Amino acid sequence: MKTSTCPTQLIKATSLLLLFLVNLSLFSTQTLAQSAGGTSAIPPKLEIEVQPGKVVTKEVKVRNDSNTEKTVTVTIKDFAVFDDLGTPVQLEDITQDDNRWAAASWLQISQRQVRLKAYETKSLMLSVLAPNDALPGGHYAMVLYSPDSSNSIDGTGAAIQTNVGSLIYITVPGNIKQDARIDRFTAPKFSEFGPINFSTIITNLSDIHIKPLGAIKITNWLGGKTADLTLEDKNVFPYTTRSFENTLDKKYLFGRYKAQFLAGYGTNGGALAATLYFWVIPWRLILLVLFVLILLFIGIKYLTSRRRPGPQSPEIQKLESELEQLKNKYKDRS
Repeated sequence: MKTSTCPTQLIKATSLLLLFLVNLSLFSTQTLAQSAGGTSAIPPKLEIEVQPGKVVTKEVKVRNDSNTEKTVTVTIKDFAVFDDLGTPVQLEDITQDDNRWAAASWLQISQRQVRLKAYETKSLMLSVLAPNDALPGGHYAMVLYSPDSSNSIDGTGAAIQTNVGSLIYITVPGNIKQDARIDRFTAPKFSEFGPINFSTIITNLSDIHIKPLGAIKITNWLGGKTADLTLEDKNVFPYTTRSFENTLDKKYLFGRYKAQFLAGYGTNGGALAATLYFWVIPWRLILLVLFVLILLFIGIKYLTSRRRPGPQSPEIQKLESELEQLKNKYKDRS
């Protein structure tokens, strides 16, 4: 697989990271959630396909989960992912030239402020206007709902804004690069007991987000099936990594095992595969069983030796001989 990144992409990625750090130092924004501050975004994620120069309109909803009326401000922002957990980070004043995946400028919302009664849900119309020169691949933005009086102050005195919103995944069809690799597939090489934890890190080298679908297939030393561990349902954003955690939730295992990571991704039949081996030997339990068996063997041998008749003394042998002679003497007389 190709692993190199062109200088232009490196420069853009560096610029984005610097911009992110500046934004983070000036204003801390709480991680986007489906529900926060008594407000819910419906749906939390929306996938849209749009042709260059075309318009697609979708419905989104915002719900007031509290028992008081509130006003919600609606904004549209670009976002990027910088960690392997897939955490969306809000970006400010980003253009297509700064980030080829930016799409906030493509989105229009029917209302910028929404008045919600207690437990009320309202629908908004979201329009995606793709420019004529839109690049094939993924483009991303978020629709944020900020309830009034949602700001709080953290321990450093910085403002923390509680935002809830929908992540918008836009796909422009065309000649889309799709490539990915497994950077790490690990598990403890030797364990005494289960459960056994597996960690996988996947890097997406595509121009669009991918969702690896597959499982970790585990077989024992005889080739028999032990378990199939299904991968978590996660998106991996372009040119980012994502960690996947799986657990073989069995305590009693024995011997050498084989674990195969097998997954597919994308629309072009992309495949990811990796293999590892691990041992599970309950050695302390084995030593305990051996110790008990040895004690049983010694005990049985001791008891057997006590029951076995030993050699008789000469006096006893003489008395038994005289007794036998008397028996024969009286037998002859009779």
